[in-house]
Amino acid sequence: MAKKNTFILCFFCKAMNQNVKKKCIEKWETICVIEDDCQEKCLRDHGSKARPICLVQKGPTGGDLCECEYNC
Repeated sequence: MAKKNTFILCFFCKAMNQNVKKKCIEKWETICVIEDDCQEKCLRDHGSKARPICLVQKGPTGGDLCECEYNC
């Protein structure tokens, strides 16, 4: 009985772990004013569920920074 319960618990934990999607963020410096300026690369590289973000003057050299948040 304990072996059966352990198997069910392991199966449940594995199923729950697969439903939790880890978020990743890719960043690159470019010229952007709004999220639409970052959208093409973000969606092309990471799919339609990716979310582009434009951070004006937040890049390492003072330029604009695009961030793309997506499920890993």
